[in-house]
Amino acid sequence: MIKIAICDDESVMCATLEHLISQKLKLLKIPFIAACFSRAQTLLSSPLDFDLIFLDIRMPDMDGISAARMLRERGFSGSLIFVTIIPEYMPEAFEVEAVDYLCKPIDEARLENALKRALKHIEKRSKASLFIQTMNWCRYISPDDIYYCEVINRKIYLHTRDEVIEYYGRLKDLEKKLNEDFIKCHRSYLINLAFLQKYENSQVTLEDGSQIPVSRTHHQLLMDAMLHYLGRRREP
Repeated sequence: MIKIAICDDESVMCATLEHLISQKLKLLKIPFIAACFSRAQTLLSSPLDFDLIFLDIRMPDMDGISAARMLRERGFSGSLIFVTIIPEYMPEAFEVEAVDYLCKPIDEARLENALKRALKHIEKRSKASLFIQTMNWCRYISPDDIYYCEVINRKIYLHTRDEVIEYYGRLKDLEKKLNEDFIKCHRSYLINLAFLQKYENSQVTLEDGSQIPVSRTHHQLLMDAMLHYLGRRREP
């Protein structure tokens, strides 16, 4: 099930686009739910757990390009498709990594191609990303960007290349979502073997300089995981 948002200040356009999207996705046998917004601010105040957002560019109060920039700043990593009567905005659209750009009136063949492109993006992202959802936000995070994960007082901290992401959760639930590059070296830590630089004196040092303790009970597990990781790296 994919979640779609349509943001356009013209209610007729919202309804038309929703109808066309529904027709195309039913033919593709893709289950979905859609929500319409008449203002960018209303969209931005929603949970933002959408897979795909259609954004009109010319809207009162806040235009679609500005809304898209705010969406990206807030961690939205889903697909964006702009819908407008002004093709001159195309360069700005691709600055925010839009997957396509549709001109009004909507050409159905063009819409179908845009949807297919967005669906490929959504599928690729879902396979390669870690999805985190809380009461107030949700986002996709690339495991390749995570140095290590730790739990402190029922709160998970994901230490990534750019930031530390925190939310309430259990380390064992997170461990099930991550790939085999992540290994538990301590009851409170998961490390990404791709960033491991050395292991000595019951402590691992990661590429970012972080030093993580290794418990006695996890020593052999870590050693085996390191050998397995190196073996996979050598495979042709």
